[in-house]
Order: sequence, then structure tokens, then C-alpha cells
Amino acid sequence: MNLSILKRKQMMALVTVAGLVLLATAALASNPFVLDWRVLGFGPATGTCQVSFTSGCTSVSIGSAQGTHIGSGTYTLSVTTGSDNGGATDPNNHATNASGGKCLPANGDNNTLGPNNISAADGSTINFNTVGWLCEEGGSGSPYHYNGTYRITGGTGRFSSAAGGGSLTATFEKGGLTNNTYLKVDGTINF
Repeated sequence: MNLSILKRKQMMALVTVAGLVLLATAALASNPFVLDWRVLGFGPATGTCQVSFTSGCTSVSIGSAQGTHIGSGTYTLSVTTGSDNGGATDPNNHATNASGGKCLPANGDNNTLGPNNISAADGSTINFNTVGWLCEEGGSGSPYHYNGTYRITGGTGRFSSAAGGGSLTATFEKGGLTNNTYLKVDGTINF
């Protein structure tokens, strides 16, 4: 075989191997693994929605959490309702359930409490934005539920480059001696 052809084949093999090594390094650096995760939380329900469930009210809960990839930790959830476009000029345009309870669009991002977040046992945090609906379960003044989605916006510590998303549900008790929130975060995370 011609010496120049042999050298050319060796050079092509070397370039191919170097390219594969670079691709593997880039893939490992970007952590292509998306992990399933779930967090359950429990804490007191506070905020203005506890008093008056109307457009612009805020529902807040800060409590303990237990979940995959975090161990025992805490959570902070704050969502503020928007408008359902109903009003005095068209009272029939309110979003209601069959029992007359209201449903309002709601979202939570950076707020006066800081970002919505989940803190792990080691102090690392996962920050997230959420959007969904806050709905009374029965008639006006009844306990209410949040059904939404979330998107991870980063974090601190080992979650500083976290990304992911999924569903976020919470129930808020109202009108009792203790008004509790029960929270479930279910989705995917990459960190």
C-alpha cells in the first residue's frame, strides 16, 4: 500500500477518534440525563385568598417537604390570581364550578418572598415558576385547589444549573382552626 495513503488513513482515524472524544466530553458536561422526581409537602395556608377569594388575591404556603433527590427539606409556594374577565358589566362571564365557586387563573414567579422554591436537606435550592388555576372546590368561600405546571429556573448549590418541569398541585384548607396546604410536585429534573 502506498505510504501516503496509509498516513492519510491514520490521520483520518485520529481525527475521527478526537471528534468522538470531544462529542462524549460535551455530552457528559451538559448532563443529558433527565431524572424523574416527586416532592410532597405540608404547611400552613396563608395569604389574602384565605380571606377573600378574588382577582388579585395571593395564596402562600411555606412548609416541610420530602422528595426524591432532595431528602427532607422545605418548600415555598406563592401564587397570585389574575382576572377571569368577569365583572359588574357581565356577571355571567365569571369562571365558576357547578356549585358556584370561582376559578381564577394564577401564577407564581419571583415575589416578595423570593422565588418559589424547594430546599434540599443539604441547603441547595430548586427555584421554579408556575402557572395554573386556583379554584374553590365547592361554593363561594370553600377550600380551594391549585392545579398547574411548573418550570425549574435554576437554583443554588448542587442544583445551580437545574432544569426541568412538570405538574404542581396543592390543596388549601380554609375556615378551620388550622388551615393546611398539601402540595405535590411531579415531573422531571436535570442537574
